[in-house]
Amino acid sequence: MAEKEIRTIVAPLQEGYILLPNGAVAELLGYALPEPLKKAPTWVLGETAWNGWQVPIINYDQLINERSSSKTTSKSRILIIKTLGESTQVNYIGIVIQGLPRLKKISADSLQEIQMEELPRTIFSAVRIDDLQAYIPELGSLTRTVEQAAYDN
Repeated sequence: MAEKEIRTIVAPLQEGYILLPNGAVAELLGYALPEPLKKAPTWVLGETAWNGWQVPIINYDQLINERSSSKTTSKSRILIIKTLGESTQVNYIGIVIQGLPRLKKISADSLQEIQMEELPRTIFSAVRIDDLQAYIPELGSLTRTVEQAAYDN
């Protein structure tokens, strides 16, 4: 019996990649400077209007590694993802990526878990896919973290 494959999106960050189920991705936008939020941490870049929603835009690299920079380039894009959970304020999150994401079918055998001492709570797992190091976000925790940082201050 063939191993089940799932369709995923592999999107480049400044350091590594983010791996998401294809169904979690709503849209890819060109980068535009978001409207700043008062009192938000530096990894919350602001928010932008999208399809009738105010969407918080984050730098995932900075969220998981405070030493990362928040530079954007002509290749920067915003990946709009659907959130999980019961948040009334955060239904979508925009993640700044560095280039175009790609669709990739993966199976459990194609992923090699990378052992790390301690993962941030917004990361479910760090994996290697082919030659790429990718982070699989813990979407429920990411939603709660973004909501608290962007709107509960």
